[in-house]
Amino acid sequence: MFRGILCLVLLSCFGCGSRPPVARFAASRVVEVLPEAVAFEVEFELSNTNDEPIELLEYTYSVHANGQTVYSGRANGARTLPRWSAVRAALPVVIRRDQLPGGGVVEWSLSGTLTYASPGALAETLQDSRLWQPSIAIAASDRTSVPDLGN
Repeated sequence: MFRGILCLVLLSCFGCGSRPPVARFAASRVVEVLPEAVAFEVEFELSNTNDEPIELLEYTYSVHANGQTVYSGRANGARTLPRWSAVRAALPVVIRRDQLPGGGVVEWSLSGTLTYASPGALAETLQDSRLWQPSIAIAASDRTSVPDLGN
């Protein structure tokens, strides 16, 4: 408890000197259609508005359709956002056919977090001591047409 209070005091007094990255949903596209499942990618535009690069660590996310969770995933961030830049990143999603509604269109929503390493000595100390791990929320929703297999 003391460590958590100390962390909050340090963050509020000194800050960590950088703004979090910004993630905006950009697009989704079907990448593979199989008899058992449909795979698609959810693409985000990630922006860094800092004078320092930001290292992206890990995405943790869930996809919901028809009122249920149809996919949960983790993906390595595997990149550093250069200062004052915007890049695109795609997250994989696979939905089993038995979880898809009829009619060839699935309405889905994705929610989760993206953890990142904040630059600066104070931020690095807090992250290394596991007192603080910065993250941002990611979210997307769309309607995706599922191609027929031609049966």
